[in-house]
Amino acid sequence: MPGNLGFLTVIDQSPCGLTGGYLVLNQAGRPLEFHCTVPLQPEKIQQILYGDTLQPFLYGERIAQTLINRSKLPVFSILTNHAAVLPVQPFVVTPIIYVVGRQTNVANRETVETNDTSFNVREISEELNESLKAFGIDSTHLRTRVADLGEVPTIPHVPGFDTGNWQEVRMGNRLIAIPGTDETEQLLAEIRETARTIDLLEPFDRIRLALDEARNAA
Repeated sequence: MPGNLGFLTVIDQSPCGLTGGYLVLNQAGRPLEFHCTVPLQPEKIQQILYGDTLQPFLYGERIAQTLINRSKLPVFSILTNHAAVLPVQPFVVTPIIYVVGRQTNVANRETVETNDTSFNVREISEELNESLKAFGIDSTHLRTRVADLGEVPTIPHVPGFDTGNWQEVRMGNRLIAIPGTDETEQLLAEIRETARTIDLLEPFDRIRLALDEARNAA
């Protein structure tokens, strides 16, 4: 039985700055622990000196590392919806998994956008439509765009960080990228078990709403 699972994200709350949130859930999806950072505003000199490596430095080494170090509860993995968080991996033992920010709605074959990662799309071919008609199947509802997962780069480019060790895996209607280690198969089994009861993207919405509430209450 898998243990607790961590969810970590960073929200741009401009003009206040970047705020990180870390939520630990049990297998029932109930919150056990929550931490957030104060807004972080990069200085102009940092923007100049770090260039395009500033975001992974702030998201991964500064914000994510701070949040993980604050946590008291062990987790078998930490999920993030920002590839820029992945540079925290060399600083922590817990595997960091990237959850692609889109889902395919199997019921109506529509692609729903939930993040900034783009999917290529294709149309159902005329040949397939004709074949379906031969079996008396109305294919009108299939003539919508569907995700062409084979052409999608799971992990966006992270400046200054090699993401080549992360492997793309399909989890139901989700795509994740998991670090390749000797324990990858065991980790995959635990994630599959967890995905039966927890939507792997939904907790990030909870974190965002909690951070918005905290900002409004301040």
